[in-house]
Amino acid sequence: MRIGIIGCGITGLTAAYELSKNGHEVELFEAAAAVGGIAEAVRIDGFRLEKYYHHFFRSDEHIISLLEELGIGSRLLWQESRMGYYTDNMAYEFGTPQSLLKFKPLPVMDKLRFGISVLKLMSIRDWHPLENMTAKEWLLANAGAKAFEKVWKPLLVTKFGEQYDRISMAWLWGKIRLRGTSKEKGREVLGYIDGSCSLLFKRLTERLRDSGAKINLNCRVESIEKDSDGFILKTQQCRGEQCPPSRGSRSFDRIVAAVPLPVFGQLAESILPLDYIEKISAIEHTSVVCTVLMLKKPFSRFYWLNIGDESIPFGGLIEHTKLLDKSLYNNKNILYISNYLYKSSKYYGMSKDELLQEYIPHLKKINPEFDESWVEGVHTFRDEYAQPIIKCGYSRLKPELATPVPGLCTAGMCNIYPEDRGMNYAVRDGKKVAAVILYKS
Repeated sequence: MRIGIIGCGITGLTAAYELSKNGHEVELFEAAAAVGGIAEAVRIDGFRLEKYYHHFFRSDEHIISLLEELGIGSRLLWQESRMGYYTDNMAYEFGTPQSLLKFKPLPVMDKLRFGISVLKLMSIRDWHPLENMTAKEWLLANAGAKAFEKVWKPLLVTKFGEQYDRISMAWLWGKIRLRGTSKEKGREVLGYIDGSCSLLFKRLTERLRDSGAKINLNCRVESIEKDSDGFILKTQQCRGEQCPPSRGSRSFDRIVAAVPLPVFGQLAESILPLDYIEKISAIEHTSVVCTVLMLKKPFSRFYWLNIGDESIPFGGLIEHTKLLDKSLYNNKNILYISNYLYKSSKYYGMSKDELLQEYIPHLKKINPEFDESWVEGVHTFRDEYAQPIIKCGYSRLKPELATPVPGLCTAGMCNIYPEDRGMNYAVRDGKKVAAVILYKS
């Protein structure tokens, strides 16, 4: 078969890799100048760094298996991480039984109830009864009002804003269980690829090109259309290495759209049934603005600092050089500032310098020793479709990999459920959608 794949993130690349191994002719289209999608690692000051913070968990069997198959399993480094929680003008260690006992914002009985509720979640195997209950409802009933207001509500707000009280408990269950799988002797251990995710993408693209697959970069697909023989992809003016110099059309037997679901709906609007378009249009997304600071000095003692103060406009500080040694990064301290928001937010359209000026007073609040003179570089990345909003009953909205149009498949974040979206499940779904193409379409 001749198969067209739209999107060169990890899902699209994995699907292409699986299909090419089975002898099919594969051609990929990517609007950006590089592969990787939201996991792309860009060159900064002579080293590679992901645009958005990335790490892996011990239970991430799909990505670990792929790294082994590509001959780079030994490049996966496992490092102990340290999590903190900022509230009441103090950064507390968080995430272990010992740190919970020392967490002053919660009274003793609330600490006990909080701990028992987390253990209860870890013991749940079937998520279905949680799907039609909001996280707020479950947490109030099991962790109590004090723990909800002090810990859980701020975390939900930083992720979903004003829709925090509509999020399904099944989503939070998946997130908590995943983190719980990466503990060793009570401490969290996380994985990172030595050389960044760019090493993974380099190996995948090498394997694809060796198999004869074509990878078209700087090549935006304009529409997916149907004809008597299969599908036609129409592209805008394309500057990719394999592309014709102007807008063109390509014919395929099968299509995999590994792009955000709203983008897929727009591309295939003319051939998808109206009820299907209405269904996928009901899934909303939050956006993200991620600012990366290169600092002269370390910012905190934590790799991951959750922000429990709703007056602060960002939700997390991820200090990459608390997981990896700064000697790998020209002795710079790397701090990601994570800000999930809606595209309508004033922060979404701000420049990197405007964001820095907005953030500096809050960084000083969290660390009074911080000074603007520490900042040696600022980089900002944004994505419109960063996180599907997982409301109650999401399984009734979640699209299948195979669409109602035979031979047309979609695979992206919205397909990942009840797990939280991540590279491990993106690899899993890349393999799954390839299987759908091979055996069911």
